[in-house]
Amino acid sequence: MAEPFFKKNRIIAIFLFLALALNGAFWLYAHPLRARWTNVPPTPSLSGALSLTLSDSQFAYRVIGLMLQNFADTGGRTTPLKDYDYPALTRWFFLEDSIDPVSNYLPMLAAFYFGGTTDPLQVARVVDYLEIVGRRPYGEKWRWMAQAVYLARHVMKDKDRAIELATQLSANKAPHMPAWTRTMPALILNEQGSKALAYNIMMGILKDRGETLDPAEFMYVRDSICDDILSKDQAAVHPLCKKR
Repeated sequence: MAEPFFKKNRIIAIFLFLALALNGAFWLYAHPLRARWTNVPPTPSLSGALSLTLSDSQFAYRVIGLMLQNFADTGGRTTPLKDYDYPALTRWFFLEDSIDPVSNYLPMLAAFYFGGTTDPLQVARVVDYLEIVGRRPYGEKWRWMAQAVYLARHVMKDKDRAIELATQLSANKAPHMPAWTRTMPALILNEQGSKALAYNIMMGILKDRGETLDPAEFMYVRDSICDDILSKDQAAVHPLCKKR
């Protein structure tokens, strides 16, 4: 009868037993451990960022964008936005902007994802970035200025900052901007109780652009004046409102 393998190879058997024991001990020690996120890493230089993708700028833009999108949400872990280092994060925004100032991917990520934090000071960082992007006359970059107005007004609760941004938006010379972008300063001023200023802005829009406004936009401006800015008694005798 053949002799059992482990009886013939006792040294191998001992080593296998020790290896299994060490593996089990290591698992018991390591299984509760998780990688620790040390917050937003330092921003590389532009040349350093491009070197990661052999100077392919579009590839670098997308790789960094995906990295930003998933900074602290890997390995089954999620991190509240309020725990992010927003000054460091916005430096990544501007790095991406220097790689591709035309793409709307990063502004969208900043506005609708990182803008979701409830900390007004963090939102202010996002608003500063969107303000710079939203000033550009090409494409529809004005949309990011409009989003900055929303964040300043409803998240930061900073009406002065919201009016400042809304005024920049209304003065933007980008073609095909809808009428509501021109009315944003008036809407905020009306909320503050500055109805006379709001009225003058709205009537100025009708005076300057009334003949070129889409009918739906004209009715929006008119109804804002008649229903929101003027009192019922004022609207009852106002020529614009009596024509409805």
